[in-house]
Amino acid sequence: MNVPTFIRVTGVTLGLVFATSPAAARGDETPPDSLCAVLDTAARYVGTTITVRGTATSEGKITILADAQCKGGVSLTMDDGNGRKRDVLSFRRVLSEKNTRADATVFGRFTSTGDAAAPYAIDVYSVRDVKEVIADGS
Repeated sequence: MNVPTFIRVTGVTLGLVFATSPAAARGDETPPDSLCAVLDTAARYVGTTITVRGTATSEGKITILADAQCKGGVSLTMDDGNGRKRDVLSFRRVLSEKNTRADATVFGRFTSTGDAAAPYAIDVYSVRDVKEVIADGS
């Protein structure tokens, strides 16, 4: 094999490695943290980007993500910028129905609100694995 052929083969091989690396990385997503673990050590997470799974409910303009394993929850903030993303719009649409809850994995920035009733919030960047759950009651 001469030098120009070796350089071409090496270039093609490196090109394939770089092209397939992002695809492999996407399949290896970080599993969500437990909402209970985040709330137990909330100070550690304030100002960081987190991925958590929980059950979301909505009353009016307030959306809360909670976990049945522990008491407490976090407010979900879906601003206009991220609120126009397809996954966030779909999530909001599911929660807009009366007596509807949704199990979901939420990715966003964990913040402190300073509010005693709801001390923490997540600025939602994206939502995945949404499963609608019909709530009991009227």
